[in-house]
Amino acid sequence: MTVRDRVYEAAERLVGTKPFDRITFADVAEAAGVHWTAVRRHFGGKEELRAWFKRRQASEQFGLADTKTRVLEAAAFVFAAQGYANASLEKVAEHAGLSKGAVYWHFASKQDLFLAILERNFEQQLRMLPGQMERILLSVDPLLALEGWLESQFSCLEMGEHNSLLFLEFVVSSREPEIRNRLQKLHCSLIRQVGTLLREMQRKGYLSEEADPESMALMFDALLKGVLVEWNIDPNPAQLRTLIRTISKTLWQGLATAKR
Repeated sequence: MTVRDRVYEAAERLVGTKPFDRITFADVAEAAGVHWTAVRRHFGGKEELRAWFKRRQASEQFGLADTKTRVLEAAAFVFAAQGYANASLEKVAEHAGLSKGAVYWHFASKQDLFLAILERNFEQQLRMLPGQMERILLSVDPLLALEGWLESQFSCLEMGEHNSLLFLEFVVSSREPEIRNRLQKLHCSLIRQVGTLLREMQRKGYLSEEADPESMALMFDALLKGVLVEWNIDPNPAQLRTLIRTISKTLWQGLATAKR
């Protein structure tokens, strides 16, 4: 399958997930397992991307995503931009273009809404990760594929999107017991499932059997989060790309089997 085919196949899968004006280059890149610039190369600018999704949603009678999805998308932006403490359901409703009552219909409180976003983000990671790992490991050049996947994960940083700030809000807001407990359970579930996936990769001979799978999962998760923290302290696109290449090479040399 060509890069173009992967990009458009991924775009088709995303057609019904969000309103057309909220689907980004990064969303398509993550679903396709490519760098966001590859998506831009095939679609053109941001307006062309939105126009394509608008036409597809209209032709498939998707229309705008349902009210709950609009609330979740608006809330993710508000929490990232203003922080959990300063956010409110009124601000979320205003950003979503809905009434406050429409937000309360789906979510009883700000914490309830925040937890829903937290759970959705973890679920998205778990849903997409197996296919992404399979593509990397079966690639003719796994190291290059790993580097490309990491670039797609961090494309949102260079594009100025709010994802990294939202992640920091999840961590900072874990002072609240209920949020901390839910974050801990979701995190443990993610690491456990990634560990299971890595163990299967070891069984197939793709990865070295010397490392503990869950420890590998924790290490990889810590690296990704560390990059987000570094970026928020000192955003530097050139340094980010060099860091991604270094991480990719170090991980592959340490975890891949000698056969690869």
